[in-house]
Order: sequence, then structure tokens, then C-alpha cells
Amino acid sequence: MALCCASVSQIFASEISGKIILQKRRPEKTVVSAVYDLRGVALSSKRSAGPAGNPYQRVAIWLESEAPVAAPPIKAMMRQRNRTLDPGLLVIPVGSTIDFPNLDPIFHNIFSLSRTQSFDLGYYPEGRSRSINFPRPGIVQVYCHIHPNMYAAIVVTESRWFGKPSEDGSFAWHDVPPGTYRLCVWQKSTGIAHKVIEVPVAGAAQVTVSIPDVDPEN
Repeated sequence: MALCCASVSQIFASEISGKIILQKRRPEKTVVSAVYDLRGVALSSKRSAGPAGNPYQRVAIWLESEAPVAAPPIKAMMRQRNRTLDPGLLVIPVGSTIDFPNLDPIFHNIFSLSRTQSFDLGYYPEGRSRSINFPRPGIVQVYCHIHPNMYAAIVVTESRWFGKPSEDGSFAWHDVPPGTYRLCVWQKSTGIAHKVIEVPVAGAAQVTVSIPDVDPEN
């Protein structure tokens, strides 16, 4: 009689799928007193707003478990371009390296004071690049000494399952072994939200997490 052999992970593997919901906050009505210059013309209080982009690109998701297994390290890039850090959010495995090329015709000085990984790349001009390795999991907040409006975040995770939601907030991970996991959802203004997920031996686990949709300029 022939024997059919397969690994446990191949036999017992499930799927986690779900959706991140960004809850819109209703704007509060405020009464602003008019401000006039010497000619009696009301001054505009409007701020110039840049392109907001897809709000889910500012959301990081990953799974945590009792015995985490990290994905292989990668090499990623965070560009200094048009006085912004692009992308504004990176999600990477532990041990990965990020290059920080300067594509602006001016100097930048990218740094972080985060406990996960503090660094200061110093001043360097257009066409130059410097790199940092991230050996520990956690959240790294990134700024520029010269331009205070420049901000980005790096999420370093020990999980094999990580990333950002799609444009409609949905996500899916395949070949997840059965067990208890914690879905982590991070956004700059709201921090980390957690939800426990029980992954079955076979089939799919579905989950929905709601977080506030916060104005990125606040």
C-alpha cells in the first residue's frame, strides 16, 4: 500500500482575510470671527492642502503570535523628494535595510529618536544616499532636521504576514498555520489597535477592524 506524505504546514494551512474600516469623523461646526487688515478686506484662513493620497497607504497591518517567524530581510527605499519622504510608511521584516536617497536639489538631514532604532544620517546633497539596518521590531518615526514638515514611519515586524491594506481596505494572507494570532493595525494618529484571531485547521478566518480616519495634517 502506497503512503502519501505531506508536511504538517501543507495539510493544516488556512487563510486570514478581512477589512480595515476607516471611520469618517463628522467635522465640527465652528464659528470663526472675521479678521480684517487695514483695508477692511477679510483675510483668508485656508491652508494649502497637498494631495491626500489613499488613506490606507498610511496604515500598517501585521500578525503577531507566541512563536513569531520573521520573513527574510529585504532591501527597501525611502526617497527624499519634493521635501517629503516617499513612501510615508514602510513595513519591513526584522533585519531589513532601507536606503535614503536624496532626490532634491537641497540638503536634507534624516534622523530618528525612536527607541526601536535611533539614527542620524547627517547632511548630504542631491544624488547621495545613505542606509540603515533595522535589527529590532517596533515603530520608527522619521524626520528631517531642516524641514519639520517631513515625516515618515517605518514598522519593523517579526511576522511573516505584514503589509498595507489594498485601496478598499481589504487584505488576505494565505498558508497561515492554525492557532491564535493577534492582528495589529497601526496608524500615526491612533497608534496600534489589536484584535485576536483564531485561525481554524482548515478554511478561512475573517476579521474586521475599525479605526478613526484622521486628517494626516493633525
